[in-house]
Amino acid sequence: MARRNTGRKGRRQVNSELDARIGAIIKHRRRELGWSQHVLGEKLDLTFQQIQKYEKGANQLSVARLLQLCDALDVPLTYFVGDTQVPAIHRLDYQTIQALGTITDERVKLALMRLARECARSAEQH
Repeated sequence: MARRNTGRKGRRQVNSELDARIGAIIKHRRRELGWSQHVLGEKLDLTFQQIQKYEKGANQLSVARLLQLCDALDVPLTYFVGDTQVPAIHRLDYQTIQALGTITDERVKLALMRLARECARSAEQH
């Protein structure tokens, strides 16, 4: 039986191009800071080989890893994805997300979410 073309190859190619583009941006920023792959790897608790794979676009980055890179390289998320509809995530935002992720009590998480929403509404009104 012949295999159907599911279009996955086309998606993989687009992903590879995006991975390579993001990798080049990582490399550029790392060099801008004067860091070796080893130094950046230490900041992320990764080997220099893994940094090398990210920079070459050989390995795909998760969103969590991309946020860690933003923090380590001191850049907003838009540095990697362009200034599109994606809001900038800065160090404080990332640290807040990390801290919230450690809370295990769902009631506390819900209360904090409601508080944050109320603060945002209040800020919009003033």
